[in-house]
Amino acid sequence: MARAPEDCHSKQDIRVEIDRLDRELVEKLAERFAYVRRMAELKSDPSEALVPGRIGEVLDRVAATARAAGFDEELARELWARLIDWNVAFERDTIARRLGTD
Repeated sequence: MARAPEDCHSKQDIRVEIDRLDRELVEKLAERFAYVRRMAELKSDPSEALVPGRIGEVLDRVAATARAAGFDEELARELWARLIDWNVAFERDTIARRLGTD
């Protein structure tokens, strides 16, 4: 069962909770990536992988979510920008391979 930070009384207690959160984050990223993979299946041209307007919307929403959660907005934007860059490259490469244009 998860403990609140203030209920952790040792470094080991904190490490246990960080490890638990790391597992949950990886599981959520894997779930997100399943949708990215499906998006790549639905797109018909590698140029469709990059949608600047959508990226801006996502980054703004992530920053707002971070702000509401008391998390650093710029760090959240940087993390998601990197994640999105990787997703765009994955989509582009996946679509190109499927079309035989890689």
